[in-house]
Amino acid sequence: EPRPRSGVIRTRQFLMKDAYSFDINQDEQNKSYNKHDSAYRNIFDRCKIKYFVVGAHSGAMGGSGSEEFMVKSDAGEDTVAHCESCGYSANVEVAVSKVEAKKRAEKSEDIKEIHTPNVKSIDELCEFLSQRDAFAKIDESQCAKSRVYIHDGKPVLILMYGNDDVNESKLENYLGGTVRPGQPEELLEITGADAGSIGPVGFKHRIIVDNRIKDANNMFSGANKNDYHISGIDFKRDVEKLEYTDLRIVKTGEGCPNLSAGQAGCDSKLDVFTAIELGHIFKLGTKYSEAMGALYLDENGKEHPIVMGSYGIGVERVMACYIEQNYDDNGIIWDKTLAPFDIQLLGLNMKKELVAEASNKIYDELTGSGFEVLFDDRTNVQAGFKFKDADLLGMPVQVIVGDKKLKDNKAEVKIRRTGERFDVEISDLQNKIEEYLNG
Repeated sequence: EPRPRSGVIRTRQFLMKDAYSFDINQDEQNKSYNKHDSAYRNIFDRCKIKYFVVGAHSGAMGGSGSEEFMVKSDAGEDTVAHCESCGYSANVEVAVSKVEAKKRAEKSEDIKEIHTPNVKSIDELCEFLSQRDAFAKIDESQCAKSRVYIHDGKPVLILMYGNDDVNESKLENYLGGTVRPGQPEELLEITGADAGSIGPVGFKHRIIVDNRIKDANNMFSGANKNDYHISGIDFKRDVEKLEYTDLRIVKTGEGCPNLSAGQAGCDSKLDVFTAIELGHIFKLGTKYSEAMGALYLDENGKEHPIVMGSYGIGVERVMACYIEQNYDDNGIIWDKTLAPFDIQLLGLNMKKELVAEASNKIYDELTGSGFEVLFDDRTNVQAGFKFKDADLLGMPVQVIVGDKKLKDNKAEVKIRRTGERFDVEISDLQNKIEEYLNG
């Protein structure tokens, strides 16, 4: 990675678990996809990670669909919409919500050009118009926000409800290819106006309108002339060849769109938050096999493209997400499934021959029995620092060897997760550790 950041989430290099499936048709590919989905859930369950699965945009990978395994985190690089009540989850790239659409008025007003000096935003337009005697109080529901994008070298005007934002992933998915916002000099050349004064009336290129303002009338928008807006716009009367689709970014507090949650659907609200992506599974279809000529012969000797799937887990991200959910003020709390070591062995005052001999013997016996042991045999560090470091590293079990306990042929065991401490006969140490780790 050129810009490493976020600790173990995104480092200068990272390890991926990748898999691909190759099938003869979509039905068989669906089976492969479901097997990987089940396997990933089992992996994350075993790792004791609280995760959820979201519908996602396939992006540059392409294909007919994909899902992401996500963990809620303030350090996340993705944003998801989630309903706690019914479990609906989706990356905001594809998420939808239940929001009130603009209702069409019974009577359409006449179109009128209004001088609006230095008005650039929807809020400024509402404030400016509400101060004029000719208008009652205006709010964002009466305004259509205009944004110009460039797709395949051609301009496209996007119209949104009020202060709703354009979801560029949805736009790219609808148009089929990448888009970019128009630059200031391009806007002036295309529309004759700067951003903030652009609108649909008289626009000579493709126009796409968000579903929330479908067939709306009596709308305000830019006049394609600096410092001017137009009132009374009727999309059915004043603008030709409009296209409608869902293009908005979902926001926290909007209604859950899940219609399968009971007869009336889910009536709860969505929460939008950042999350870490653990894994991603894709239905690639025939995008790559057709491009690369990866074909197979059926029973009749006819060629067909192989139907593909792609599946990946970010290994370090599994660790990062686990840490996000399993720590305290003293450090990490590892479960045995992911712990780098089963046990941290602490030899206190290793300069004493009794402690050194006993610690080394315990280390040999535990490792010989198959345990993975991190041995703190430092001779120049006081006990307090060893305790602090052991809690910071967070191995599931700590075995503490000191001269006082050794006089009774015992060692102290500490369980990192609970903080429980107890003395164990050295001869019974292995059994007690196995009992905890396998319990």
